Amino acid sequence: MRKFLTFGLFALLISCLSETGVEPGSSTTFIRYFNGGNNDEAQDLAVAEDGGFVILATTRIQKAESDTLRTKIKLIKTDKAGNPLWQHLYPDFSIKNLNYSAAAIQLVPNGGGYIIAGGVIDGSGISKSLVMLVDENGVLQNSLDLELNAGVNEKGKGVAINSIGNFLALSSQGTSNMIITEIDKTTFLPITSVGHSSGDTEIDTRLVVDETDKAVWSGVVTNSGLQGVRLTKTIPANTNTEFDQLLGNPGFNEVGNDFCKYGLIYVITGSTNQKPGSATAGADTDILFKRVDGDGAILSTASFPIEGQNDIGNSINTTLDGGLILLASANSAGIGGRGDTDFYLIKINGFGDQEWTSAFGSKFKDEGVTALQSTDGGYIILGTTTQGSIKIVTLIKTNEKGKIE
Repeated sequence: MRKFLTFGLFALLISCLSETGVEPGSSTTFIRYFNGGNNDEAQDLAVAEDGGFVILATTRIQKAESDTLRTKIKLIKTDKAGNPLWQHLYPDFSIKNLNYSAAAIQLVPNGGGYIIAGGVIDGSGISKSLVMLVDENGVLQNSLDLELNAGVNEKGKGVAINSIGNFLALSSQGTSNMIITEIDKTTFLPITSVGHSSGDTEIDTRLVVDETDKAVWSGVVTNSGLQGVRLTKTIPANTNTEFDQLLGNPGFNEVGNDFCKYGLIYVITGSTNQKPGSATAGADTDILFKRVDGDGAILSTASFPIEGQNDIGNSINTTLDGGLILLASANSAGIGGRGDTDFYLIKINGFGDQEWTSAFGSKFKDEGVTALQSTDGGYIILGTTTQGSIKIVTLIKTNEKGKIE
């Protein structure tokens, strides 16, 4: 049976405006909303070493239409039950000439805090890639602005850590350049920065370092009016890629939103307009699942259709039993909902065979960001709920079957 979030969302918003004063909870499943009175859009999630969660968001602050819009990076730390412990905004309110946006966060092991990728726009109006290091309490330790070509807009996309503890930052210059920068862990200065031609590609916000310290990322490439998935692997300091594969399906649109490493292969989720068993494009999109070998060759492609609507896979991650969990945003009408779009979990095995599904959401627009399995077997879902013109960060814990108790 489908689970609705039937509590009063407006009341929750009022009680959580400052993200303090919320009564602690200890349920094995929970639903938490976070909003500071502005538009808060969830971007990524890190699991802290104490088992709590660190939410990365972009907050947009504009008290009145006549005010200048300011964007800041927001970090929210919670305990294991999703209760807020602290919050930080970057840059500080005393800094008026910088706008920050968030993209990705990565835990730095052994008490090293968190490395964050995003973007910064100063008074010149030109955006640069932003990499920040904060300690385990969210206190800023280092910040670095990157630009491969001065005066060309650049935006941070993803971060990772290599085998010697240096940081890798993935960024893009529009759709014309994909950039990998290695940053020294001690000096927090760039060691190398290499650009690769994008060819009209929007890259995603996950960066993976494989067992040989090669960097892997994905994106969506547009070619002759059709979209396809792109997967790229390279030695970070090398101007040549090991592979740079267009994984498109001729005659169809395929969008890759997220990928992860799965043993020796890679798995991708997103959307496709090819219906199962059909040679013609459908009028709507289904949730995509694609398996790719270690050399970037397609092993298999599948989809999960929900009749008569546009659905898209947002996140894919491994599970404790060797399977995979997909988080999607699905139109409520197709899954018996009562709102706009809902969170939709799909549990599959490594070959894409569906084991179970679970759907839940408010009566408003719920869009998934990421889903991770916790050590007790349940699932942590991060997303954004939009009520009217207000965006709210949503953190949900389900049981091992994706249900809220």
